Amino acid sequence: MNILPIAVTPKKILLIGAGRVAAQKAKVILESDSSLTVMATSIRDPYFHHLPVVLKAFDQEDLKGADAFDVVINATGDLSLSQWLWNHRKHYRYWLNCVDVPEYCDFYFGATYRNHDLCVSVSTGGASPSYAQKIRDVIKLCVPELPKSFYQTLRNKRAKVAPFAPQTPKGEKVYLIGCGPGHVKHLTLAAIRALPTLNVALIDGLVGKSVVDLLPADCIKISVGKEKGHATKTQEEINALLLNYARQGYTVGRLKGGDPSIFARMFDEASMLARHHINVDIINGVSSMLAGAVASGIPVTLRDVASGALVVSAHLRGGRFNDDWMSVVRSKPYTVIVLMAMSFAREIQQSAIDHQVALSTPCAFVSKIGSDKEKSVIGTLASLTEMAAACEKPSILVIGDAVEAAAQMPYHGERVFWCQDFRNQVFAQK
Repeated sequence: MNILPIAVTPKKILLIGAGRVAAQKAKVILESDSSLTVMATSIRDPYFHHLPVVLKAFDQEDLKGADAFDVVINATGDLSLSQWLWNHRKHYRYWLNCVDVPEYCDFYFGATYRNHDLCVSVSTGGASPSYAQKIRDVIKLCVPELPKSFYQTLRNKRAKVAPFAPQTPKGEKVYLIGCGPGHVKHLTLAAIRALPTLNVALIDGLVGKSVVDLLPADCIKISVGKEKGHATKTQEEINALLLNYARQGYTVGRLKGGDPSIFARMFDEASMLARHHINVDIINGVSSMLAGAVASGIPVTLRDVASGALVVSAHLRGGRFNDDWMSVVRSKPYTVIVLMAMSFAREIQQSAIDHQVALSTPCAFVSKIGSDKEKSVIGTLASLTEMAAACEKPSILVIGDAVEAAAQMPYHGERVFWCQDFRNQVFAQK
């Protein structure tokens, strides 16, 4: 049954029964502005000791006259009463809900979460109230706790009574938000709760549309993406924007790909804001180094193979190439994950030769992590430049013997094995 999901304005409601189930309904009703009359032959739940209860048996006369009810709820468990109320509901013009008897209901109570004017109700059409409650609880975790004034601001804006004002006046708050590889599925709950509260968002180029779509419609969105050899904003300009908007009382978000603490200028921005006494909240994100390894099926640590993982960048300030980590690849204690490596594939391959690293060393490029175009190309350092040409940016490079285990692991997206110069036939598996 496809129910009609509607929000109902306050009604005059008769609740028949004063037991445990009736108490659950009364609590929901009293959270609204509806008028509630409770009628029962006796009080069976302590909740009703503090509420007025009409102590009498229900009679059809209770439905007549000027005091007629818009909604009747039978929480007594009396099936004969439910049948009578169902058969007479059109005559007396009320909506009926007989608790736990779906066939005698004009509507169902959803599992409800309220935060001032925000009301979220989840229903399974009477199939499983407990499952609806579980979904409600998940939603509650994702919804930010906002002050009542926030909803008044939205109401005024819709009515065009007053121009839009910052959601947290003089809050001087900045979030540094790790948005993962780009897709909304990699966001943490903390990020999901923070994004709808932003007045201003400074957005990296690696932050995907599905994440940006969570921002309020009237949020000021500023692109500050950086690519090799080009930046829409310098770091000094980004710092100035963060500080200026925060000082105006806006809630500001700096949306970063991956995790803010990994090659994302977290220190530059957070320390600058702290020096100016701006409140900063740093929200971790799922790093591409981990999401990419999982997508390809590579265990970055593997007993008797890789006792740890080293994360490095192949790109230094000014476009310089970094290969200080190549000695770790040669000694093989760890899996090495190289960010910003694709455009340096030829240099990495030559560095491996210079450091006497075996070109049969397993490696993998993982690109477009978390997107519909996610792709893993697995081979050896001997084929690194060809493998890089088969991928798109952004990508990560994983190097080490643990890469061999990918052939025996589940994976996401497309996976290609570059099948020449392999030390082990396991790489021939598709």
